[in-house]
Amino acid sequence: MAKFKLEDGTEVEAFTAEEVEAKVNEQVSGLKSKVDELLGESKSAKDKARELAELQAKAEEDRLKEKQEFKTLFEREQEAKRELAEKYETYRSQVEKKDIELALGEVVSTATKDNSRAKALKKLLSDHAKYGDEGVFYELGGVPVDAKKLLDTYKADYPFLFDGVDSSGGGAKGGNGGAVTKKPSDYTEAERVALYREDPQKFKEIFN
Repeated sequence: MAKFKLEDGTEVEAFTAEEVEAKVNEQVSGLKSKVDELLGESKSAKDKARELAELQAKAEEDRLKEKQEFKTLFEREQEAKRELAEKYETYRSQVEKKDIELALGEVVSTATKDNSRAKALKKLLSDHAKYGDEGVFYELGGVPVDAKKLLDTYKADYPFLFDGVDSSGGGAKGGNGGAVTKKPSDYTEAERVALYREDPQKFKEIFN
């Protein structure tokens, strides 16, 4: 018989299939002995028939009762296992989320010290953060990459989220060797804000 505790501390026992079968066989054997004993007594056929019927009814009642008890114990055991599995899954999910948050915080801190930029960059990188047997890792298009590769990719597309990078883009050169000039309408709202913070004078020149 297996023993286990439910969440409220209640200790219950669960019969194995072999134990239930042995118990049933034991009852059947006892019933047969009782029938043989009854048939050997000098009683009228009517009395014997009545007692046999009572004995059979009692045996059936005991069997059903034991079967129901076994079913109840089994169901309680399964429910306890489900609750334990759900709690484990919730805990595991919380741990993974926390580890990913910490890892992203460390990566973003190498790119910018500005809280607004860090928040925006962290949100972008979070779509690529995964959790595996070795901990947190990153993917780009389903391909594992290191944190530096991930940052470099976003640095090219979102330069205004990185400290010390010109908001106008990734330094592309024109045909005459000069930096490509962006028109005011080419700037996104985030780029305008970043430019205003980094270079107010340049912001005035472009938008005034």
